[in-house]
Amino acid sequence: MRKNPFQIEPFWQNSQTLGQALSGSANLFTPLRMLMALGVLLGHSYVVVSGQGVPEPLSLFGWTISYVAVNGFFILSGLLITRSLDRNPDFIRFFAARALRLYPALVAMALLAAFIFGPIVSAMPIGVFFADPLIWRYVLEVLTFGDTSGGPPQIFMGNPNEGEWSASLWTLRYEAIAYAGTAVLAALGLSKKRTAMLGLFVTSVAFYVFVRSDLLALPEPLMHLSRFAVPYLLGAVLYVYRDTIRLSWGVGAIICVVALCFGPTASFEIMLNFVLAAGILLIGFAKIPGYKALSNMPDFSYGVYIWQWPVMQALWYFDLARDPYSIMLMAIPASIVVGALSWYMLEKPALVLKDPVAGWLRKLISARNPNHRAN
Repeated sequence: MRKNPFQIEPFWQNSQTLGQALSGSANLFTPLRMLMALGVLLGHSYVVVSGQGVPEPLSLFGWTISYVAVNGFFILSGLLITRSLDRNPDFIRFFAARALRLYPALVAMALLAAFIFGPIVSAMPIGVFFADPLIWRYVLEVLTFGDTSGGPPQIFMGNPNEGEWSASLWTLRYEAIAYAGTAVLAALGLSKKRTAMLGLFVTSVAFYVFVRSDLLALPEPLMHLSRFAVPYLLGAVLYVYRDTIRLSWGVGAIICVVALCFGPTASFEIMLNFVLAAGILLIGFAKIPGYKALSNMPDFSYGVYIWQWPVMQALWYFDLARDPYSIMLMAIPASIVVGALSWYMLEKPALVLKDPVAGWLRKLISARNPNHRAN
């Protein structure tokens, strides 16, 4: 008798481990990344209309869909980036791959914003616009993961969020910090030690609770770092314990119920990260009809993530949509088209260069330091 693909195993029955699932060639992580990128878009559609400081209605106990989606990105990133370096502990190739994943689309977006689209949506005369040194400052801020809250000079004036082009990019600096942290842990040999990684995760949770207690007035970057460390390290711990963790829909349901019991308390976000992790793993490895085809879908999520904000800003600016639902309806297909162009024209071709770029870097390092032994 053929097994129903939607059948859920009773939680008391053993299922495959996370390690066994990760050893397979197919998963639904790419569709999940797309859903999370669209979740950010849905949440931001209200911000584009109402401006900063207005609560998004798509929330649970105060935690918005865009906030939760970004945490989901960090959980998945912690899992996959830790696995990547564990499988191939080549630090030169690791950093080459990470740079090639982030920078081609980011460089293109910054330059297009500054020199192509910026003049179109700026209130400044075109000659004055191109003479303004803030153009180059904006490009530099984007490419160094600095202050990305603004944009080219005097853009989208009259919008509820006037002057903003790349409001979504601020999370990338913490993604880059996480990559560097993963490399440090691997170099120290800690990423292979379960107890050390679990202790680090527990410490990150304690630090997050301390930061959110408002006992000290801490800088905003430190607060954001405490937030993202928890989901990223949770993903890393899941990988380290991959041969122990079993995928079970029943256990996932129990985690959801326990999380709901925390309700509107300050601890709910921590429990929500566990719910997200369970959902990502269970859905990511669910054998639904067509999952093999879905596992091979192109990854437009990064392009959608970095472009959705300027797309929605433009919809408001040109008076094409003035309510969140209209903006959602128009921004979703538009952002997917831009994400597809970014993937096929920039991101996918760049990823093919991982090994050549890593080889070039090894030769450059060896030439400068003859005693250096590349990995």
